[in-house]
Order: sequence, then structure tokens, then C-alpha cells
Amino acid sequence: MSAAYPSLVALAVSLASAVAAIAGGQTAEPQVLEKLRALGRASAGVTTMRAHFEQTKHLSIVKDVLRSSGTFLLDKRGRVAWDVTEPEPIRVLITRDGVFAAGKRVAGGAGAPAALSPLPMLEGLNGIFAGVSEATAVDFEVRFLASDRLRLTPRSPRLAEWVSHIEIRLGGEARIPIDVRLEEPGGDVTEIAFRDVVVNPPLDDAAFAP
Repeated sequence: MSAAYPSLVALAVSLASAVAAIAGGQTAEPQVLEKLRALGRASAGVTTMRAHFEQTKHLSIVKDVLRSSGTFLLDKRGRVAWDVTEPEPIRVLITRDGVFAAGKRVAGGAGAPAALSPLPMLEGLNGIFAGVSEATAVDFEVRFLASDRLRLTPRSPRLAEWVSHIEIRLGGEARIPIDVRLEEPGGDVTEIAFRDVVVNPPLDDAAFAP
């Protein structure tokens, strides 16, 4: 199995089960909310996205580094596709019907336990990859490190079991993430860089086929 599999799929499945108990109703400081509203307005017109991605995952226990790259596709209606080309071709698809890898369902879908539903995780991914907004403060404590850099800390203890912090660097007129860093409690760190970003490209259903 591709080295990209644990980096993309395992994290997706873990988050899908973890977000069942996301804490809601939390609010941020007024100045933080105002900045998030401005970012939300900037990214409100983003409906689809295509980009080249390069991912590096640093494994703390074995002191190893996993690298992968390929094409990232996003549809704000609830579909995300990672078409990995290196080190080995594999497609990871995340939709409301489940999480798929290499054409096989690995989580979610009809009859799956509610705790494994990928929908909340999908909404979280849309919030991260399609642009942050005021809604981001519901599930995360938000701290601005700079005008274009944010650090997110999960409010839910259950989600915090899988992700300690998420750092995002924003770019472009739509203020969408171009660099994302996910820190896990065990010390593993995943860094994703998006390049050659195209906002609102035409994407049909075939682009998100398993």
C-alpha cells in the first residue's frame, strides 16, 4: 500500500470517528470573530478548488518521513479528492457516502455507526481547505499568529485525541489556505503545501468518482 495511505486515509478515518462529540456553542474573542468574518467574506465565493499538493508527514516514534504529492480537488457541497501520484498512484475520496481509498470504502456509508460518519469531518475539511470563517471558532479556539497565519486548537476533547493543533497560512484574494500543518498528540506532524491553486474550476461528478 502506498506510503500516502497512512497520511491521508488513516487521519481521515480517525477524524471521522473522533468528531462525533464535537463541542458546539463556543465563541471567540470579539476581535478574533471580526477577523474571521472578514476572511469568511473573502472566501465566500469559493465553491470548488483544484491545486497541486505536496505532503510531508514526520513520524515521531520511528523518526521517519513520508512524502506524497498529487492533485487536490474540493467541492464545497461535501466532496474532497486527493489524487496521489507520488510515491504510488492512489485516489483518496471523502464524500457524504463515506471515505474511499483505491476504489474501496474504508469508512462511513449506509449502515455505518454514526460515530464513523464522515460528514462532520467533511465540514471541518471544507472549513480548513476552502477558507476559514466565523464558523471555524465553533469547533476550534482560534489564535492569529500573523495577518495571514492562524493556529487552531480543537475545543472537543475527543477531537483533541487526534489533532492537537492546526496551523494555516492563507494566500490569494480569496484568502484560502496554502500551507496547512497538523500536529498530532503523539508527536507526528503532517505538513501540506498547496501550489498552482485554481479557484472555482469546473468540476463534474466524474472528478469525484471513487
